[in-house]
Amino acid sequence: MSSDFDRLMRRADTSLFRVFGEDRCAGKPSYTPPGGSPTGCEVMLGRDVAITGADGMFRSVKIVAELRTHQVRGKRGGLLELAEGRFKLQDFIDTDGLVERWELLEVT
Repeated sequence: MSSDFDRLMRRADTSLFRVFGEDRCAGKPSYTPPGGSPTGCEVMLGRDVAITGADGMFRSVKIVAELRTHQVRGKRGGLLELAEGRFKLQDFIDTDGLVERWELLEVT
């Protein structure tokens, strides 16, 4: 059973993804895991994001996707299809248990 805090944070994420999520007017994005079938999901994109590693060093990431873990669990090589194009999950960045962050590569 989830805690009151978890329920509160899930509601906060719902509002955040509704306002800032991708394709909120053009339909839902989809995620396809390697060897799997597509499923609808909510996605937020960040561009030119500075990420801090465990060693304290910063690196720049061109495109970062945030995925809600109760909808999908990302896997390296999985594909995101958005209105603006297709993207491959390249590197896992981190998770807070409710949202995963992934570095993306555009697929042409």
